[in-house]
Amino acid sequence: MDEQQVRILEDLQGEFDGELGFDPVTREIYSCDASIYQILPLGVAFPKHTDDVVKLALYAYENDIPLIARGAGSGVAGGCIGRGIVIDFARHMNKILSVDSQHVRVQPGVVRDQLNRHLRQFNRYLPPDPSNTAVTTIGGMLAVDAAGSHAVRVGSTRDYAKSIELVLADGFKFEAGFVEDAISIPMPSRENDLIHQLALLLKENQDLIRERQPALIRNSAGYQFRGVLEGKSLNLPRMLVGSEGTLGLFTEATLHT
Repeated sequence: MDEQQVRILEDLQGEFDGELGFDPVTREIYSCDASIYQILPLGVAFPKHTDDVVKLALYAYENDIPLIARGAGSGVAGGCIGRGIVIDFARHMNKILSVDSQHVRVQPGVVRDQLNRHLRQFNRYLPPDPSNTAVTTIGGMLAVDAAGSHAVRVGSTRDYAKSIELVLADGFKFEAGFVEDAISIPMPSRENDLIHQLALLLKENQDLIRERQPALIRNSAGYQFRGVLEGKSLNLPRMLVGSEGTLGLFTEATLHT
C-alpha cells in the first residue's frame, strides 16, 4: 500500500463499521466490470449501513477522493469503475426492509430477482426486467434507469421510484421524494433550500428542457429533467434515477410494486 492508502485506513479505523480493501487482489477484482474497460481503483469500501456511507462521503469530500458506487458490476459501459474508492453496496446493504400493499422499501444491494421472489408471497412484483435481472441490484437499476424487453408496456425503473434516501458528496443525508409545492417551500433547512433552488432552476429553464429533451419512450442521454417539475410539484426521484451515482449515493429506496 502507498502512503495515501495507509493514511485512509488509519483515519477510518474505528469509524467505519464495514470493510476497506486496499490490497492488490481486491483492487484488481474491482478494476473492471462487464465492460471492456479496466481502471485500478484506489481501494474498495464495503459499507454495512447508511452511517458508513455518510462517514465515507464526508471523508472523501474533505480529502478530495472520488467515490464510485457499484452494485453487481454487470454494466457494459464502465459506469462502476474509477480511480477513487469503489463502494460495493451488494455485500452488506442488501436487505428488504419492509413491504406493504403497494410499496417495498429496500437497500441498494438487493438483487432484483430475489426481491421479486420475496414479493410473490404478497402477489406483487417489480416490473422492470433488465437482461441481467438474476444478478443486477436495485441500486444499479436505479442508477441507470434499467428497463428491459417489456419497457414499452411497463415503463422503466424511474416510473417505480417513490422516494430515495441518498447521501450527497459532503455526507449530507436526506429522503428525496415528491414535493407538492417546491416553489414556496419553507427555507430554514438545507434540504428545503436545495429543493427550492432546484425547482427555481427547472422553472427558469423549462423552455430549454422541452426543446432539448423531447418526450420519448426511452431517453438515456444526460439527466432526466423533463417532467421533474410539474407546476409547483417537484418529483425528485424522477431526476435522481439514471444519474449513475453522480448526484448522490443511494442508500435506501421505496418503490411502487
